[in-house]
Amino acid sequence: MRRILLLLALIVPLLALGAPARAGGWALTVMDPVPVTSPDTTYTLGFWLLQHGTHPYEGDDLGEVALEFTDGKKTLRFPGVALKEPAHYATAVSLPKGTWEVTAIQGWFPSYRIGTLAVPGRLEVAPVPPDLRPAITGQQPPEEDHWGAIRPPRIPLGDGTPGFLPYRSATPTPVATPAAPAGGSPGETTTVAVVERGTWWRRGYAVTALAGVAGVTILAALVHRMRRGRITGVPPR
Repeated sequence: MRRILLLLALIVPLLALGAPARAGGWALTVMDPVPVTSPDTTYTLGFWLLQHGTHPYEGDDLGEVALEFTDGKKTLRFPGVALKEPAHYATAVSLPKGTWEVTAIQGWFPSYRIGTLAVPGRLEVAPVPPDLRPAITGQQPPEEDHWGAIRPPRIPLGDGTPGFLPYRSATPTPVATPAAPAGGSPGETTTVAVVERGTWWRRGYAVTALAGVAGVTILAALVHRMRRGRITGVPPR
């Protein structure tokens, strides 16, 4: 029995390592553009709470949604109000002078660190945590486009990776600059990058399945040896 318990203690961490990062229960929050702030001034801030970084929450009761500001001495929390667009919220804030860590309260999802806001000053947005980047860039865009003209901004992935567009985009969308005046050079055209569809979840769950099969096989072999030892009277090694 002790050997079985020891073996299970070794197998469980392997299964956890094989699972995809925060599989299932995670979300992130991305801010609408935040203006340059001044102390003790009221601002209305918009933000998007995106399940798996791509779509609105699919459940019934999400719970409290808010923005939380901490300067190391005190914490101020401002509740979010749902706007017309799915996953879009707004809150009115007023902060004294200081440097504030900004965190999104995401209902029953874990809280998400947005960045650091200097008052007076600007919001410095933190990149997406490294363990979530493969999950965001590798998954397929949702089949349904949940938004119209008002939609989430790019997610700041960091590490030089182009920001991921959290909505369906089957083809690159050309964005042309205004044409130059007559006699001048023509305007340039840029293209929004399309994230290549990947199979991160398949690879993650494949590792989990293999680890589980290996663990069950080892456990079955150990039990067989113990039973054989009881029958023959020879203790298992």
